[in-house]
Order: sequence, then C-alpha cells, then structure tokens
Amino acid sequence: MKKIRPNPNSSEIEKARNLMRWASKAYIATELSSNTKSTDAPGGKATTVQDSHPYASLSLVTLDHNATPYMMLSDLADHSQNMAQNPKTGMLFDGTAGYRDPLAGGRVTLIGTMQKVEDDRMLQRFLTRHPASKLYAGFRDFSLYRYDIQEAHLIGGFAKAIWVSAKNFTLDCTKSQELIEAETSIIDHMNSDHLDAISVIAEKTLQLEPSKWRMCGIDPEGWDLHNGHIHARCSFDQLVTNASEARNALVSQIKQARAS
Repeated sequence: MKKIRPNPNSSEIEKARNLMRWASKAYIATELSSNTKSTDAPGGKATTVQDSHPYASLSLVTLDHNATPYMMLSDLADHSQNMAQNPKTGMLFDGTAGYRDPLAGGRVTLIGTMQKVEDDRMLQRFLTRHPASKLYAGFRDFSLYRYDIQEAHLIGGFAKAIWVSAKNFTLDCTKSQELIEAETSIIDHMNSDHLDAISVIAEKTLQLEPSKWRMCGIDPEGWDLHNGHIHARCSFDQLVTNASEARNALVSQIKQARAS
C-alpha cells in the first residue's frame, strides 16, 4: 500500500483527519470485565470480584463529514458487550503503511465514548464505503455505533505528538449542510457519467494501479474512492460546502490529472 499523501500545506490537525479519512478500518480498545472467585474474604467464604482488562479489536470504520467515526458492530461481539457496560473506548487509526520503519509514519489515537445510534444517512454512508457489509446490515444483532471524540492524540513520526480537544479536532460543518444533503446524488452522478474522470485522477494524481475505481463518499475536505478491494482518498485544496463548489473542485482536479 502506498503512503498517505496529505497536502504539504495542511496543518497537523488537517493531516490527522486526512489519515483517518483514508482508513477503511480502525482498532478499538474496550474494557473486558469478568467475575472471578476469591476466598480471601473473612471466614474463608468465596466472594465474587470484578476484574477488568483492556480488550483490543478491529472493525471497519466510516467518518462523517465532521470526522466523527462510525462503525457497524454485532451486539453479540465482545467489544459491543463491553461498551454496553462501559462506553469509554479508545480508537486507533494506523497510517504507517508504506514506511520502512512503521514508527516514522503517522497514527491517531482517540479517547471518547461509543454508543449505539439510529442514523439512516450514516448507515447509507457506511454501506456505500463498505458495500460487502450489506450482506449482514439487515441482521438483527448488527447496529450502527457512533464514536464521540473527547480528545485526539496525533503522532506524526518521531518526536511529533500533540493532544487536541474534540472541539479543535473535528471539522465545523455548520455551513456544509447542502453538501451533506447532496452527497448521494453527487456519488451517483460521478459513478454513472464520469468513471473515466475518476480513473484518471486515481491513476495520474494518486498514482494508483488501473482498476474499476468508483466514488464512495464526499465531504468538505475531499472525496473517497474504492475498487472493491482498496480504499483511497483525494483531498480538495480548500473546503467545499455545497454541490456547486464540489463540482468546481472536481472539475479542477480532473483537468490537472489529464494535463499531467
């Protein structure tokens, strides 16, 4: 897998969000609790003691326009049962692929809480990014979960680490409601009428292997594409807030790719 290519003029927070938006999966850490027997009680009577341990797992992820992560999880899974008892959850996004020394690559650790939600728009956004998930999306035990970020720890390589509050880390999308509402139509239009343009950007700008690339998401900072196996990302030079601005940005990217 190629290295993630953030805009060199981006801030560290923008680079961290870009890393997260590239990711198709993330690691989560929950608290695994178990009841153990103890005979240390007075009189030698056995008592039940609560014992807890960190429990790490891996799952597919999708980010909302403001960079809030969402996952679709089975309620029967250990991590889901752990979060039902204690919603405090850690999340790690790994951006070290392509580095000879992985520790020189970027990663983002989040601290926050995870909770089950009902959100048709985000469920559709998740399934568009992860089409294979449609096979089990209708199962009774699968639910959409939202991760509410409290703080983010950004690591950009050796000696590059900062803590950022959720307020300063997530993207303010109060002006981009029109883009949110137009996302599905933009994706449908690009995949129906402009697959050649998507391929040109994938191959020329992102230097990806020729394949059947399709758009699978768009947000103020850029747009996502996949070929059924690999996810990739193309960032905008500046934020877009509506369909018109998105169209202008895409046209500009297409012209640049074809001229290269």
